[in-house]
Order: sequence, then structure tokens, then C-alpha cells
Amino acid sequence: MTQTPRFTVVPVAKRRAYWIGGQHQAVIAGGPETNNRYALSHSTIAVGGGALEHRHSREAESFYVITGKLRFAIDGQTVTLATGDFLHAEPGLKYSFEAIEPTEVLILYAPAGLERFIAEAGLAEPDAYQRSIDEAGAVLAAAPAYGVNYSALDKS
Repeated sequence: MTQTPRFTVVPVAKRRAYWIGGQHQAVIAGGPETNNRYALSHSTIAVGGGALEHRHSREAESFYVITGKLRFAIDGQTVTLATGDFLHAEPGLKYSFEAIEPTEVLILYAPAGLERFIAEAGLAEPDAYQRSIDEAGAVLAAAPAYGVNYSALDKS
């Protein structure tokens, strides 16, 4: 039996960064580092970038805004998060978000798993911003395997 380490250090150089739908997501820690308890990423989002309406069937997702502003459509409400604000969404809740200023945000997924989706659907090239928007179909195609359901494709 492998014992879970009592602590994990992830140096900046070990981060894996991807462009996905116009967001630059650097995965700070994932399942291997947290014993699958959670994944944490740092996302930089340009004005107009964000995520289409979707829901997670497995993970809760939390957002902490480091700088900037995000506008969420969540549970029939519009919520704007600014620097220092925090939002937590339980699994199954449909929402979308959009940056209304250049934004940096920490995103926590619990349990871990969505970092594998980001790696599969994202683009690892440093200058792939526009391609990540143009090739968003890869995101939609990979999503169901990770329990992410985009409203445009959701028949429920």
C-alpha cells in the first residue's frame, strides 16, 4: 500500500499551462498532488473570455478573483465578482461566466479530475489564444467524458 504524503510542494516550473476557450489555465495542483481531493488552477482571462453555460456532474467549482471582474449567470441570477470576491458552485448547477475586465482567478475543483479535461481539450502552445477560441469544438467534444455538460448540447 502506498502511503499518501503529508504535504506536497509544486514548484512553479512544474505547472502545466493550457489555452482553453480563450482562457490561459495553469494547473497548479491536480489529483496526483492532492490524492484526488481537489485540483487548483490559475486562469488569466481576456475581456470577453470565459465559459459557455455548463454544469459539472461531479465537481464543485470555486472561483477566487485575484484581479479584474467576472460576470456570472448562475441559478437565474447575474453575479459580478471583483478583486477579492469568491464564488462557490455545487455540482449540477448550471452557470456561465465572462471577463468584463482582464481577470486573474484561482479556480478550485473538488474532487480532482477536471485538470485532465483541461489537458486533453486545451492547447499547450504559448501563443494559442486565438486557436483556443477557434477550436472550441474540441472542448465540447471532450467534456462529456469528464462529467461536464454544456447547455447547448445538453438534452436533459
